[in-house]
Parts: sequence; structure tokens; C-alpha cells
Amino acid sequence: MKRKDKEQVYEPVKDALLCLYVLFACISYLCMPVAVCAEEDRAGALCKEAAALFEQGSTDKAIAVAKEAIAADPGNAVAYDQLGYFLLEKGQLDDSLTAFRAALKINPGLRTSKTGIGLALLKKGDPKGAEAELTGALAMNPYPSMTHYALGLVYESLGDYEKSVIQFKEGIRTFKSGKK
Repeated sequence: MKRKDKEQVYEPVKDALLCLYVLFACISYLCMPVAVCAEEDRAGALCKEAAALFEQGSTDKAIAVAKEAIAADPGNAVAYDQLGYFLLEKGQLDDSLTAFRAALKINPGLRTSKTGIGLALLKKGDPKGAEAELTGALAMNPYPSMTHYALGLVYESLGDYEKSVIQFKEGIRTFKSGKK
């Protein structure tokens, strides 16, 4: 199979997997206690509401509610992270990068934002930049299954299918061991 044929086959798979990743991230937020989502009760409740809206397919409403959470608590890194994933889903890549970077400015250890930056860079056509971000995310991530998945996408886009499969398998292995 020629490279172009492989790209045509893998492109819909990559898009579907990215959607699954964003959905997984949002479901994770729904499972968090409100206190973890935000320091302020109102911002925390808005984070949960935004995640629920996104899960229901109301991405535009989820974006608006995430922005409300940020207005309620501008120091809420999780709200910026959430907004970044919602914008990534909408294809607003520059805005998603801005949101992820704001989250990291508040909380430099927020591994989901580093993974989000990697995914946004990959969608922007910068697999080398994505690889650097995702490798950095793996270094700080005790629960790396989704980051391995994203790195697998990067290697796939670079045509390094062997490395891609290794990352996908490692993601599955860490997920099964409970390190989501």
C-alpha cells in the first residue's frame, strides 16, 4: 500500500480517535469532585456543566459555559484545559493552544494541557512540535495512556508505523493497568 493510500485509510481513524480522546477527557471531568474541578463552587459547578454539555454533543454551549467558569475563577487551570479540548474539537486550533497555554501558566504540571497542545499541533500539521510536547507530557505523566495514544498518532502521521504501534500498545497496556 502506497503512503497516500495509507493516509486516506488512516485519516478518518485519526479523527475518530481524537474525538474519543476529547470525550474521554470530558468524562474524566464529570467523574471529578467539584472541589477538584475548581477552587470556587460556582466555577466548579460550571466545569461540570460544561463537561455534561459536551458529552451531550452541545460543544458550542460547553464552550460558553467553560468561558463562564473562567470568568468566575480566572485562576482555574482546569477550566482553561477544558476549554482547550472543546475548542480543539471545533477545529479552533489557535484558540485551543491559547487556552492550553493559559492552563499551563497557572499550573505547569497539568499534563492534560501538554497533551492537548500536542494534539493541536498535530492537527495543525506540526508533528515534530507535537512529538516534543507529547514526549514532555509523558515525562510528567503518571497516567500516560492517552498521551501514548496521542504520540502514536504523531508517529503514524510521520509514517513511522513501528513507533506508532509501540505507542498504541503501551497506551493500551497502561490503560489496562489503571493508569488512564
